Amino acid sequence: MPLPRQCFSRWVIFAIVGCFLIITVTCTTYFTLAKKPHHDFDWTTVVSPKGDKLPDFSFCGYHNSAIILPTVTTPNVTVSFSKGSSDDVRPAIQKAIDSMASAGGGLVILPAGKWQITAGINISSNVVVTGSGADKTILVVKDRPSQPVFTLGTSNNDTKPSYGWRSNITNSYVPVGSSYVEVGNGTGFVQDQLVYVARNATEAWITANGMNDLVRDGASQTWIPANKRILSPNQVKSVYGNNVTLAIPITDNMDSDLVQPELIVYTSPQVSNETGIQDLQIQVSDSCSGVPITDSTCNYAAVYFPPWTVDSWASGLTLKGFNKFFEVAQDASRITIQKNIMNRDKDVVGAALPFDILIQGSQVLVQDCQQVGVPNARCFSVATGSLTPGPNAVLRHKTKSEVQTIYPHQRWAQGLLVEQTSVVTNFVNRGIKGSGHGWSINGGVGWNIKSKVDFQSPPLGINWCIGCGGKDNEPTGNATMIHSKKQVKPESLFAAQLQARGIYRYTDSDSQYA
Repeated sequence: MPLPRQCFSRWVIFAIVGCFLIITVTCTTYFTLAKKPHHDFDWTTVVSPKGDKLPDFSFCGYHNSAIILPTVTTPNVTVSFSKGSSDDVRPAIQKAIDSMASAGGGLVILPAGKWQITAGINISSNVVVTGSGADKTILVVKDRPSQPVFTLGTSNNDTKPSYGWRSNITNSYVPVGSSYVEVGNGTGFVQDQLVYVARNATEAWITANGMNDLVRDGASQTWIPANKRILSPNQVKSVYGNNVTLAIPITDNMDSDLVQPELIVYTSPQVSNETGIQDLQIQVSDSCSGVPITDSTCNYAAVYFPPWTVDSWASGLTLKGFNKFFEVAQDASRITIQKNIMNRDKDVVGAALPFDILIQGSQVLVQDCQQVGVPNARCFSVATGSLTPGPNAVLRHKTKSEVQTIYPHQRWAQGLLVEQTSVVTNFVNRGIKGSGHGWSINGGVGWNIKSKVDFQSPPLGINWCIGCGGKDNEPTGNATMIHSKKQVKPESLFAAQLQARGIYRYTDSDSQYA
């Protein structure tokens, strides 16, 4: 029996409403999920057969990246220069810095204009030097610099720390990424102590890494001297009996049969902190770019972070004509170098290449910097030095060509992250190059690198490259390669690790670090 027209109409209406609701719910669900970040790759699951995990790089930068760079506005003083003067303005700048430091710190403002200067300015703790903008305040170095133009902290601070309680680490193997160590006697360790994770480069360890027989031009080379002590700074988070938890996961693996690991309490000398330089331009009138690296008058950094400078930064600078732009010394830590432009305007003379940014300290964050000079100007755009302790991180770095590379330079640096870049990146055994640079990096991570990469793992270590390479860039090397030639999510390992600590700095629409 056919349905009455009223019933038929009612069923049609119900069907239409039902379809509308299904479509609405489906679309809402789809677009809601589409807005959420899809972490297609779980970085926490990367574990080697020995238990090595990716280091935690989120501790790099000013105050462990727990807070953003401060905006210092008061107290402040604006330095006055005579317009049109060719006088050296360095004494006036240094006087203003010293005056501000003696008053407890603040902001030293350099006026707009083009001013002559000589190298050798020291920025004291709690003082920030700022220009009126990188295109407005221009400092022209009159003579080729035989010292850094700006030193953030106490120059030539080579004072050694004092050592306290120490105990052998008794774990048979401590993997990269571990936060826990067992010690023979934990009674002398307490929360918040500064400690070194120490181990010896024994002859057995050197030999097992294939570094005992380097020969160049008939002469033997020494990679690392036998029994050299390798030190990585850290901090005690907690102690339970003989179990010590460290604040920062370890960036170097340790086999107790080969490296004799120890945990050593230390007290640092007086540190310089809260120093900054920002928003100005520095150029060398007679360019140093390209001079041989043996030239003693032209190979100092524009900006230098000396030993025991902590929680300091350089931001928004434009630097031109230097052969080295930034240097972070051993024992400097928690340094941020960001949004700086470097102009290397000549290629180097000779085979030895200069550095744009040289990292020898720890917890250094280099982000959103770029080399804009001539494309044929060969250099290590970012490099680590001998035994540089991690973690250190390089984010979104740019250069002009493939001869400007990110390249750990020598001798077992540990824990370097390079991510979201198209710069050629090499984590390799440099063998007999230089003075016998050998294995240059352990515990290193490449993440979403689109360029050519060569990643190798040493016999007793491990490096990773995740999301590395592209359509025409097949990654090479024996390192642990994951998702090669395919970008992974999260786009930034650094940001993901920050978020794992409960710190949120990125949004979907803003890939720049705040």
